[in-house]
Amino acid sequence: MSGGSQYVVAAYAVIWFLVLAYVVVLGARTARVGRQVEAITRMLDRREGREGDDGGGGAD
Repeated sequence: MSGGSQYVVAAYAVIWFLVLAYVVVLGARTARVGRQVEAITRMLDRREGREGDDGGGGAD
């Protein structure tokens, strides 16, 4: 390989590495947000369950 083509190969390798790192970071963030949404959903379900028990109805 000539000197110029080695730089092209190195540039492509760096770009692919950066794209791969970006995809990994986005995947990690997406997974974290998904876990947070699930936790919030469970919290709201528990809260709605308690409110339904407390305000269920009074005796007439």
